[in-house]
Amino acid sequence: MDRRDFLLSSTLAAAATAATATSSQVLAQTQLAQSRIETEPGVNMDRPNTAYEGSKLNRKLEIVNLLDLETEAQKVLPAGGFGYISGGSGANWTRRENTEAFSRVNIEPQALSGVSKVDLATEILGSKLSMPIFVPPMGSHGLAHVDKEAATARGVAAVGTLMTTSTVANLSMEEIASHNPGPKWFQLYVPTDRGYTRELLQRAKAAGYTAIAPTVDNVWAYPREENIRNVFRPPSTLGRGNLPRGVDPGTGAKMLGARKRDLDWKDLEWIKQEAGGLAVMPKGVQSAKAAAMAVKVGLDGVWVSNHGGRAFDGVQATITVLPRIAQAIDGRIPIVFDSGVRRADHVFKALALGANVVGMGRPIMYGLALGGAQGVQSVLEHVRDNLTIVMRLAGTKNIKEITRDYIAPPAIA
Repeated sequence: MDRRDFLLSSTLAAAATAATATSSQVLAQTQLAQSRIETEPGVNMDRPNTAYEGSKLNRKLEIVNLLDLETEAQKVLPAGGFGYISGGSGANWTRRENTEAFSRVNIEPQALSGVSKVDLATEILGSKLSMPIFVPPMGSHGLAHVDKEAATARGVAAVGTLMTTSTVANLSMEEIASHNPGPKWFQLYVPTDRGYTRELLQRAKAAGYTAIAPTVDNVWAYPREENIRNVFRPPSTLGRGNLPRGVDPGTGAKMLGARKRDLDWKDLEWIKQEAGGLAVMPKGVQSAKAAAMAVKVGLDGVWVSNHGGRAFDGVQATITVLPRIAQAIDGRIPIVFDSGVRRADHVFKALALGANVVGMGRPIMYGLALGGAQGVQSVLEHVRDNLTIVMRLAGTKNIKEITRDYIAPPAIA
């Protein structure tokens, strides 16, 4: 090796060593941040000597655009809580793509339809709803408001639609149900302990929930960079309403956190068997193959979702995969849809491409932060009223008429 080559190889070796050291340092910092999140006692990171407290606002909201709510909510929430609600996983690509992909779907209105009055009422799995817009499961509503899930439930009940309670809600499923006499489903993070799973199913049925939605797209945690930066996770001080009964809180918290990581179709068949007649649908279906399998094993519906971009970054938007799933289902079981919905025309597009009902997540949490129960009600009424306008302009007088005929074919290049 001549001197020039020797110097070059020495420089490259030094650079490689430095890069390795830097990479190791970044990994160590990430691991340290994650370990700090795991041991974080639940303080308000903006004011480390105080417990976390959500908003106390209770008011109707004047809404021009649901996207504005995110900016306003950031002004009233602690940074850690806001980052947890607003953030997605990884680079946030899927979170952004969920909403942006709607812009690539175009409505094709039918002129001279004679439509004046429209009916938004619909029914799914035996539940009658005032509109095809519902509240999907979200954990820790106490991050947004001091009244937690009770306020969300009251806001939902006021407009006559459906709410889905999360396993990791701050309040118990029973208390949440007491504030919402209307339709309700229960989302299930499947525990490793089947006795605990059975207990949750039995409690849900006794409390009046009519469907169980086991989450299947978030069995492994993908890094959420906002939480790592803020050293934040939902504090236990806000409450863990669905801990197992008859055990001490410490043991109960461990059981709640011990999710079944090797979840498969046999587990869902077992849940269906143990659900006592409640409808069961996997939440987090993102492929036509999985949707067809849900039909094959006898489940009652599929929930097309990517966790609002919070589970696995880099996957396609839900509106992108929806048509293929609808084709695989072919009307045999209902399709529930969420992720990225921010406008009434998004709801219309999802319904036209095969969804039976459409969930809206983050805007509900922002409405909760900005107005409590009345804020949640305001968000739902805003979308409902705008969907009425979209349906009139498109030429559909009821939800059943919203079909793929109202979606424009792709433009010819």
